[in-house]
Amino acid sequence: MPVKDARVGKSRLAAAAGPDRERLTRAIADDTVRAAASVVGAQRLVLVTADRPLATSWAAAGAIVVDDPGRGLNEAISAALGSLALPGPYAALLGDLPALRPADLAAALVAAEQHEQSFVPDADGTGTVLRCGRSFVPRFGVGSAAAHAADGAARLDLDLPRLRTDVDDEQSLAAAVRLGLGPATRSALDAVVGGVLEAPVTEPVATTATRFRHMQATVHRYDEGTGTGSVLRDDGSELPFDAEALAGSGLRLLRPGQRVTIDVSADRVTALHIVGIGEGQQIR
Repeated sequence: MPVKDARVGKSRLAAAAGPDRERLTRAIADDTVRAAASVVGAQRLVLVTADRPLATSWAAAGAIVVDDPGRGLNEAISAALGSLALPGPYAALLGDLPALRPADLAAALVAAEQHEQSFVPDADGTGTVLRCGRSFVPRFGVGSAAAHAADGAARLDLDLPRLRTDVDDEQSLAAAVRLGLGPATRSALDAVVGGVLEAPVTEPVATTATRFRHMQATVHRYDEGTGTGSVLRDDGSELPFDAEALAGSGLRLLRPGQRVTIDVSADRVTALHIVGIGEGQQIR
């Protein structure tokens, strides 16, 4: 399992999760590793990472930890395969599957046993979440499903959405939320951004963004005439808000430098609240 250092991983979640991205990224990996270890046993799990907290935790649990050479996903997997003294077959699993359950991975591995070489594509069918075989060249990345198929690996289009939903951005996180997150990811979301407001089930996953709520920010710009402006989060990033977001918050005026809590979706503020005044509570 390759896992990027949480300090630099999941950059496309940075706009929504802000300074809490590292904790969220590490939690996603931890849930994935835990599910895999439940299936194969920690002693048969090889974690390739430069993330020290994750490496320390899972080494203590008995996992084999290999330093990430830092040259990309496929090189990390190749480093793991080259370090193994364990007999094959081998399976390379992505480390960003926070909705994964042990039963889903077990089912996929049983299906893979019917083929000398195989892979499970991701939810959109073009990427890869799992590659299995006695020996293989990993070709993860853009267009990896076609690349693995070209190597002769059998494509396993399994009805296992929890396995096939890897998280890279708000939309894929929204899909994972809908499926049900692992405990570490759910706890991280609840703790660092006040949780997520789940989109209606009727909305297409492709157009649904996870709405992070109750993040701290400071009003940076405000135009009283238009009701628009922007806020600065505590990591220094600036997010805009429009008149609709202000009106929906029940606020009349804002001033630069004012502390607020915000709800965020798709890199924009969708609601603002005065610090200390909860959602649905009136200012008297």
